[in-house]
Amino acid sequence: MCFALGFISAANADVVPVYEIKQTTSTYIQTNLTHDIYRYSSNSQLTDLLVVDQQGNKLPYRISKPSAETSVQSEQIPVRFFPVPVGAAPETLLIFSSASIRLDDNEISVSAEKGANPATENPSVPTDFYLVDLSDLKKRADKLALLWPVSEAHQYLEVEVSGTNDMTNWSPITATTLVQLQKDGEFLTRNKIPLNLSEMQYAYLRLKFTRGAENLILTQVQVENTQTLANAPQTDTWELQGALTKSTESALRVERHTPQPPVSAWEFERDDIAPVSAVSIKLGNIQYGDIIHIFSRPNNKKPWSLVHQGIWFNAQVGNEWQQSNAIKVHNNTHAHWRIELHELVRTQVTPQLVLSRDAQMLEFIANNAAPYRIAIDNQATTDHQALGLQIFSQLIAGKDIQWQQTTLEPLNPSLNSFSRHQFHVSWKTVLFWLVLIGAVSALIWVAVRLVGQMKNQQIN
Repeated sequence: MCFALGFISAANADVVPVYEIKQTTSTYIQTNLTHDIYRYSSNSQLTDLLVVDQQGNKLPYRISKPSAETSVQSEQIPVRFFPVPVGAAPETLLIFSSASIRLDDNEISVSAEKGANPATENPSVPTDFYLVDLSDLKKRADKLALLWPVSEAHQYLEVEVSGTNDMTNWSPITATTLVQLQKDGEFLTRNKIPLNLSEMQYAYLRLKFTRGAENLILTQVQVENTQTLANAPQTDTWELQGALTKSTESALRVERHTPQPPVSAWEFERDDIAPVSAVSIKLGNIQYGDIIHIFSRPNNKKPWSLVHQGIWFNAQVGNEWQQSNAIKVHNNTHAHWRIELHELVRTQVTPQLVLSRDAQMLEFIANNAAPYRIAIDNQATTDHQALGLQIFSQLIAGKDIQWQQTTLEPLNPSLNSFSRHQFHVSWKTVLFWLVLIGAVSALIWVAVRLVGQMKNQQIN
């Protein structure tokens, strides 16, 4: 099976392989794309990227962000519970705490300690219901988990749950069936009651068993809360080393009559055009808490553009160094960067510029013709990514696909092999220099003729 979009001759120097995947065991391949790919591409959207097989056939692919991973965190909180016997007076339910008052010479203290109610622990009296104490719970209650000894008599329990704050007025919450089976070493347990109670909604719960609860003894009651946590999105981060400038003049564009304090400035240059989404600074182990300016520009011929102006701190907290949060920027592809700090740190620190962007995932459909290569087309006139994505979407539509995660092997081609790093001279520039050289040559020729004529006149 071959999903070929075209054919590329091996001798075609316009297509330069950057990474290689030697072997796979799946048809559906995914791999991480780092900022390194932007060193070779001439487009910040990677429209010149190709995925090809051993024969040079183009394979359909897409570039996307890794899906956000989530995790479920569960918390079990034991709570107090009491069996309430049949015929218990309403005031019996109120005796769940004992209080004491202590008088000292200069102090009066009142304390309350919750304890068991002896009137509810007589095993000879049948249990009417169980009272669950939530008065000390300062959290929501998603579920109530019950434990009881496994027995044939208590395999199925029907229970009604009500809530109250005053032990007098009860509000129905839910009714459900609990199951706890054991046979031939196998267990089937359904022992959790959905509550979905907000924080401090009810101080007490009543568990009224309407079936299968004769001589039932609960051994444990827990409130169970679960929450889904979204992990921080993956980022691609890299650092740049800069050079200290001799000038102490800021790059800020201000009116000439406004005096500007001297600054310590470092300039950085990167060889990629990856869209940057955040910028940070590493200052090592020095205390800093002062103004900072960050600039960027696409090339040396353009003026500096202010990216950020504000306070930046770098401080030691205990044994760790902490710094300001990363500065958000919007898809900045500029190659040149500049940091301005207070003049006093000129000889104390060599800052590093930390760039980061959202991680990217490359997914493509293989055709059993390994090795596969990720390449750059120097002469790309169409958006290969858009064309491949259309076919890619149709091929995976309605399928339950299991992606195989693969690591790319860098081929480390020379940057001079790519159009963005090559020296380009337009025909207009060539024509201009030809005309200029021709004009200068004509002037020199005229000047030589004039000098020769003057010499001849002097001789005559």
